[in-house]
Amino acid sequence: MIHKHRPDLGLSELLAVLRPGVGRSEFEAAVAACVGARYALSFAYGHAGLIASFRALGLTGTDVVLPAYTCTVIADAVVASGNRPVFVDIDLADYNMRLDAMKVALTPQTRAVIATHMYGYPTDVDAIRGAVGDERVLIIEDRALGPLASKPGTVGLCGDIGLFSFGPAKHLYTVQGGVIATNSVELYEKLRAYRDREMPCLPTTLLVKRWMRFLLNFIPFERAFRNAVLPGLRQAIHGVVGPDRDPDNADSTPTLVARDYATAYAGFQARVGLSQLRKLDDMLERRQKLTEFYDRELRDIPGLIPAPIIPGANYSHYTMRVTRRDEIGFRQHMQTRGVEVGQVYDHVLPFRERFRPYASDRYPDTEQATREVVNLPLHPRLKMSEAQYVADCARLILQQFG
Repeated sequence: MIHKHRPDLGLSELLAVLRPGVGRSEFEAAVAACVGARYALSFAYGHAGLIASFRALGLTGTDVVLPAYTCTVIADAVVASGNRPVFVDIDLADYNMRLDAMKVALTPQTRAVIATHMYGYPTDVDAIRGAVGDERVLIIEDRALGPLASKPGTVGLCGDIGLFSFGPAKHLYTVQGGVIATNSVELYEKLRAYRDREMPCLPTTLLVKRWMRFLLNFIPFERAFRNAVLPGLRQAIHGVVGPDRDPDNADSTPTLVARDYATAYAGFQARVGLSQLRKLDDMLERRQKLTEFYDRELRDIPGLIPAPIIPGANYSHYTMRVTRRDEIGFRQHMQTRGVEVGQVYDHVLPFRERFRPYASDRYPDTEQATREVVNLPLHPRLKMSEAQYVADCARLILQQFG
């Protein structure tokens, strides 16, 4: 099976977790330097950092503008912090929030706008800030799928806050976890004080579970071991820790927020993160090459709209659209051929039951994206021969059924 995502773990990560004396502060400083920010703070999950940001800054009872097409946990965090999500349609050219729709969505109660770099496509944060025109409104960059995504001519973090996430399907993997970055010393000090007061501890049981999740994702890289031993071991470990889901991904967490969101980020996770950061440029380059390969292979196929190719993108997925995806059973046909494809976001957020009270309009481009988007495998460990097979399967299925 060619999996849709796979963390790029190796010996360097295994050795990193065994190295003593390096922990959260070193990782936070490295992330801040990498993303062009002055400060960074780590959290158990990305959405934990978002909730902490709202609470530390005293934002409650306000309107928070965000895309209708994004992770469920982002809207969950808005609601959990006592605020109201205001949903905005997206542009199919890059899956990011439409600027004209965002302007209409602003109200006198708006105190934050979440600018998502969806699938790693850079959103124009400066244009959003200019359209908001109110310095009281917090501009939050959701960089979970685009850690270094940037519009040409921009460098580093442009928003007041940057949200980063390190789950299994992300560019960087540290089992789970996230970081909030900022250039404001005032925001940093308030957030650090809140985190250290409200999220100070990591129970031993949770630390052990995170270790086991790390090992579960590390050991499959030896093919013989994977085929002979791993199925039984994976089942045994899943019985203890559950499946290796990403709580900062759309459909991983059925509850409002992860139950252990208020716990601390572990030192061993930080050491894994430091090792991952050293490989980030190479991993981004590999994703870029795979994206360009898919783009060449999947052009001019009836019924298929290739992924947008945009300067400054950090492709988290190869996000194409199949116009009759569900009608022809495209994903199922790929699965039978041994290719796991995804539909990372299969929902119009304001149409989900718990967010319907906040729905105010139709979201036509979001609706179309949920009907047509397919995420092909795109990760640094994907071989070019595997990518060729994926592209060939997609072409054959559409020629036969499309």
